[in-house]
Amino acid sequence: MLSVLVVDDSASVRAVLRRFLARDPELRVIGEAADGEAAVEGVLRLRPDVLLLDLAMPKLDGFGVLAALAGRAPVPTVILTSRADRAEVRAAFEALRAGAVELLPKPEDPESWRHLADTMPALLRAAARSARPGPAAGAPGPLLRPAPPAPPSSGARPAPWRWLAIGASTGGPAAVHDLLAALGPACPARILLVQHIARGFEGGLADWLASSLGLDVRVAIDGERPEPGAVRIAPGDFHLRLAADERLALDGATPPRRGHRPSADELFHSLAAVAPKETAAVLLTGMGADGADGLAALRRAGAFCAAQDEASSAVFGMPKVARELGAVELALPPRALGEELARRLGSSR
Repeated sequence: MLSVLVVDDSASVRAVLRRFLARDPELRVIGEAADGEAAVEGVLRLRPDVLLLDLAMPKLDGFGVLAALAGRAPVPTVILTSRADRAEVRAAFEALRAGAVELLPKPEDPESWRHLADTMPALLRAAARSARPGPAAGAPGPLLRPAPPAPPSSGARPAPWRWLAIGASTGGPAAVHDLLAALGPACPARILLVQHIARGFEGGLADWLASSLGLDVRVAIDGERPEPGAVRIAPGDFHLRLAADERLALDGATPPRRGHRPSADELFHSLAAVAPKETAAVLLTGMGADGADGLAALRRAGAFCAAQDEASSAVFGMPKVARELGAVELALPPRALGEELARRLGSSR
């Protein structure tokens, strides 16, 4: 059984969360806290397996809690925050980069509360079992296949990739941030991202990545043709695909794939059909298997396929399944993957 510490400044919210968690036989609430200082004390005293943490609190906010625990008692953390406050959403993504594993929206209506009750236990279990709390970047792990020697500084032909497709889930925002930071602003490829995240947070993710990295990051629009270096994120509840005319296509009618819409498999399969030899694809941390089948299809069609390594993954689910399917040519932490992609594209800084 996994132990949970619930932290929120609202007693009624804590009571509802405790009731939701009581339904899951694998989870046990061992304590509550109403402010950040009490949260730190509770973690140090109770040593929970996972922390469910409100972001906006008196005395010490959620980000401060993570900072206080980082060097003393790091614990896998799921952030609970409002989608309505833009500053709070940005702080939530900074908290993910600081070590939190997942982000959940505070419900705003009865249907949202029901959805949270259905989804939160699985996310807490995944967070509690995450390989290692902390930022997604880690020491480089072994390559599945040795990378070729670095090309000469002049006269080398860059890889012909016009598209870089990325799939990510639990722990993904921090991993995506590190990969894009290492890739740099001079990337000649157009970057398409499927990130499993609660609906309504895609815009906040785009704003956070754009402001922190200085890149053109936006939620994808149906029919657009992104410019080289642009990053486009699949919107909530829509599959993102590349159409035959190389325009972006959004599909809200096709059912979820493996429980996900958007699905990394849908994106990867579309690129395998349209431009595989001009595509590099990366599957990052996340529970489940979304993206593994599509990555295998891309590799069979001639694309370059990579994945996050186990040591740096918050949850080694999607990359693990891709490796088992033989879809992964290269496995590294996100920052090292970005550096390697930049080198092969000829865009290293």
